[in-house]
Amino acid sequence: MNTRKDFLYLQLADRIEALISNGTYTIGDKLPSVRSLHEEHGVSISTALQVYLHLERKGWVEAREKSGYYVHYSRETMPRLPKVSDPAKTASIVNISGRVAIIRHTTGRKGMISLIGASPHLSLLPVNKLNKALRQAAREEKTTYIPYGDIDGHLPLRRHIARHSLAWGGSVAADDMVVTNGAIEAITICLRTIAKAGDTIAIESPTFFGLLQAIENLGMKALEIPTDPVTGISLDHLEDAFRRKKVAACLFISNYSNPLGCLIPDDAKKQLARMIEKYNIPLIEDDVYGDLHFAPERPRAIKSYDRADLVLYCSSYSKNIAAGLRVGWIINRRYHDRLAQMKFMSSAGTGMLPQLVFTRFLDQQRMDLHLKPLRQALHVQTLQMTRAIQQYFPADTRLTRPQGGMSLWAVLPRKVDSWALHRQALDHHITFTPGTLFSSQDKYNHCLRLSNANPLDDDQTWAIQMLGKLIQKQLDSGS
Repeated sequence: MNTRKDFLYLQLADRIEALISNGTYTIGDKLPSVRSLHEEHGVSISTALQVYLHLERKGWVEAREKSGYYVHYSRETMPRLPKVSDPAKTASIVNISGRVAIIRHTTGRKGMISLIGASPHLSLLPVNKLNKALRQAAREEKTTYIPYGDIDGHLPLRRHIARHSLAWGGSVAADDMVVTNGAIEAITICLRTIAKAGDTIAIESPTFFGLLQAIENLGMKALEIPTDPVTGISLDHLEDAFRRKKVAACLFISNYSNPLGCLIPDDAKKQLARMIEKYNIPLIEDDVYGDLHFAPERPRAIKSYDRADLVLYCSSYSKNIAAGLRVGWIINRRYHDRLAQMKFMSSAGTGMLPQLVFTRFLDQQRMDLHLKPLRQALHVQTLQMTRAIQQYFPADTRLTRPQGGMSLWAVLPRKVDSWALHRQALDHHITFTPGTLFSSQDKYNHCLRLSNANPLDDDQTWAIQMLGKLIQKQLDSGS
């Protein structure tokens, strides 16, 4: 996807999509013909046709025989957004691990149609290039992967990670980081470094259940902060908690959070960095989804505004290259020695072979060349799933509009019991994630998270349609 032709068709498609999004074109409007695009924009007929095929795949336009292309969908017809969350103002003991285990055990059942996907479908990942990197590592590093490696991680890999920090507004050194077994270990190490059992950690509401489990397993408490489905946490509510000295540390997904897909704007990120500096409260930033943006530019990290080195930046390759290799990292100089000590106590190091594979892969593969088609596919899948949910779920369903990441958050009528729905869906070999897993306060039982990680094929579409029927059955029965 790096030729001039590819660039032209995507650029022109994005411009037409923007005109549909801002209401310049509305549903039913006829769009310029393929020949008009060819003549007015100086592109070939085949490139102009690709523009409309791309928009058609996304669901924005439809072709009418012998008539041309028409607007089929617009943001005005999308479901309403969820409301800003309203969690309790007191910290809670977290107790969700038992429920998470139930979901985990159902996901791997044979024949299951999963709407849970925690990483992109294999067809979207660089499998052949990873296999090549694996063969090279095994052939060239004959003994390197056998003994323990540097507790900070393989230096050439850390250099690759440091270079990529330019993408999110950073400028870090390889010596500022610790490589970990995925992002969850990174976050757990950070929590152990800056807080202790009984301390309160400020989180989004709702937030990823893996973060809640980390808090739970360390005997800490969670303070849920009201969160907007578009712009993220409420800084006013967070600062109020700071003033009341209720928070030992913060733990936020800064870009395209799980499950809401919200994105903290740059101005708010800068304000947040100044706020933690003012109150001297460290912040763990989980940025595993930042590279999966649908807009042309990658969003910045909170860490890029961090003058006091109070942000402990965590990410991984699990969401964009290979989850099974389990490679993540922490970037922070202020707490580095303590982080390295906690890393040693946690796992005595990260496996050398996965680090060598990623190093070989990144030596030969520009990240942007891999990420560009991945982002485009996820964007298409998000819009396709949005339309399917709107078609088959109750009309008053509220739904997020993520501009990146892999999650959609559906808010159903309050009568709906998502746990009962999950049990009913299992009878049809369908699994999804009930909303209560994303809170420490037994909230969101009428909500569910659906993943856009997989292509919306016939099985996925049927699963969404069946969920819609089961939801309606609950509503009709009053259960």
